[in-house]
Amino acid sequence: MYLGHHASKLLYYDNETEALRPDLVFVDAGGSIVFEINELGLKGDARDETRKLAVVWGDSVVFGAGRGWPCLLDDLVSGYQFLNGGIEGDSFANILRRASEMNHRQAVALNLVMLGWHPLPDNRHVRSALTAFLHNAPNTILVTMPTALNRRIARLDLSGYVANRDGPDAFTFCGNLPYSRELQSAAFDYILERNQIVRDISRQTDTPLVDLFCEFDTEHLADFRQEFSDMIHLRPSAYPKIAQVVCEGIKHLLEPAISLVNNCSNGSETVASIDQRQPLQKARLACMQPKDLPIPNS
Repeated sequence: MYLGHHASKLLYYDNETEALRPDLVFVDAGGSIVFEINELGLKGDARDETRKLAVVWGDSVVFGAGRGWPCLLDDLVSGYQFLNGGIEGDSFANILRRASEMNHRQAVALNLVMLGWHPLPDNRHVRSALTAFLHNAPNTILVTMPTALNRRIARLDLSGYVANRDGPDAFTFCGNLPYSRELQSAAFDYILERNQIVRDISRQTDTPLVDLFCEFDTEHLADFRQEFSDMIHLRPSAYPKIAQVVCEGIKHLLEPAISLVNNCSNGSETVASIDQRQPLQKARLACMQPKDLPIPNS
């Protein structure tokens, strides 16, 4: 029996704790493991105490399809176990709550925090909540939210690009939601604002930042759908790129003498060693701020 995303969530999500149920394994019709939720209630393999614990927190963009993308960092960074703290549809407040509670229960060496897309369109309490979290969790790297939308297309009617729902190159509006030009425009403004709040707090608190919004900017691509399966979710084929970008962004912050496997800068087979902490380059691509973005009339 095939279970869609919503049916699966009924099994793995605990409404009372607003967290994942621990110790679950999901398999496909052939008996192959699709993904696991371990004893900590995080998506991924059982906790490996021989490695430092790193958790990527977020919503469905982090949770991903199958095993997701955070686990790919295990193959790039030795000495750390990266577990997936994403939950589909999770609000920024609950993301921060879950991360805070996990940091009190476990020795989390590194938090990578993506605030997600919820609750759209309300960003009123993001700044204060994130600032408070960082005060108690200084071992955090902030990560902005990527989107298939860009300033040149966000106000346009893109309904003609939504097609092939069940094909290998499927592109939908946002999951099962019907296309809405009004919602599309509002969502783009909303995520621009949320990402800018994250950048501002990064500067104000000297918290490292990996700017995935810039890294996956679609403005200069021939097809904005190239790396996205809908307006907000990256295709599984893009997961290795996400891992490479994140690895490049965090490698200077890892504990001394941690080896980087397969050189996350270029995927070569050489092994690099981190000898000391260095400032993180907060945005590897030139990224215009929202106030600088002229919005074309449609």
